[in-house]
Amino acid sequence: MGDTEGVAGLVDRLDPSEDFNYQHFRMRHMLAELLRPGLPPGCEAPDFTLPSTDGGPLQLSGLRGQPVFLHFVSYTCPVTRGGVATMEELYRLYGEQVRFVEVLIRQAHPGELHGAYQSNEQKLQDGRDYKREENVPWPVLVDDLACSVQRAYGGLAAAAYLIDSRGMVAFCGTWGQSPALRDALDDLLARGGTGTPAGKGTDRRPHLAAGIVAGRSGPARGGRQALIDLELGFPGGNILMLVGGVLRPLLAPLALRTTPIPPKQRVALLAGLVGAIAAVGICVRRVRR
Repeated sequence: MGDTEGVAGLVDRLDPSEDFNYQHFRMRHMLAELLRPGLPPGCEAPDFTLPSTDGGPLQLSGLRGQPVFLHFVSYTCPVTRGGVATMEELYRLYGEQVRFVEVLIRQAHPGELHGAYQSNEQKLQDGRDYKREENVPWPVLVDDLACSVQRAYGGLAAAAYLIDSRGMVAFCGTWGQSPALRDALDDLLARGGTGTPAGKGTDRRPHLAAGIVAGRSGPARGGRQALIDLELGFPGGNILMLVGGVLRPLLAPLALRTTPIPPKQRVALLAGLVGAIAAVGICVRRVRR
C-alpha cells in the first residue's frame, strides 16, 4: 500500500490536479504517464454519461450485454493520430461483436492553433473535427473540462480498456492499442464476452512505433508552439517522427499492425530507425556548417 501511495503522490506532483488541463507539455507529463498504472482487471468500469459528437449523450452502462472497447484520444496526440489505422483494422475485425467507443480527453500537445480547453464547446468542436478528419465510424464522446472520466480511469492519456459484457474491466493497455489488446479481444470473445482478466490483463509497455511513423500531424494540429513543447518534453521526438513519416512506406507494415512483430523484423525496424536518425543528424550538422 505504501509503494502505491508513494507512486500516486509522485504522479500528482509531476502532473498536478490543479493544472491537469495544462498549457504546455513538459517532460514531467511524460514521466507521469509512465508511472500511471490504470485500472486493474476485475474492477467495475466507472460509469459515465458524455455528449457524443453525433448529437445525443451516451451512457456506458447502457451498453451492457456486449463487450466495449473504450479508447481515450486527444486531438493533438501523435499516439492517437498514429493509431487510427490500427483502430480501423480492429474495428473491421471486431466491430460486429464489440462496441467501439472513443473519448476525447485533454489536449496532449496544446499550442497556438489548438490550445488547452477553455470551454466545453471548444472541446466538442475538436471532437467533431477529429471524427470528421479521421473518418471515424464509431461513437466519439467528449470528456468535460475537469477531465472527470479520464481521471476516473486512472488519468492515462492514451488508454485502451476492454470492458466485458457485465461492465467489468477485462484489459488495460496504458499506451494505446497493442498486439496484447488483440489477444485480449480474442480471449474475451472466446469466453462469450464475459470474464476477467482477458489475455494478459494489462499491458504497460509504450507502443510508440505507430506514433513515430504516422503521428506527427497530431501535435502539428496544435501549431508551432506544440511542436516546440514536444521537443522540450521528449527530446528528439520531432526528428523521430519526421524520419518515420519519410520512411512510412517501408515501416508501415511493421509499425501499423495489430499482431506482434517477429523478433528479426523488430531488430531490423530498430536498426533502420537508428540509422535513419543518424543520417538526418549528419545532414543537419553539415547544413549548419
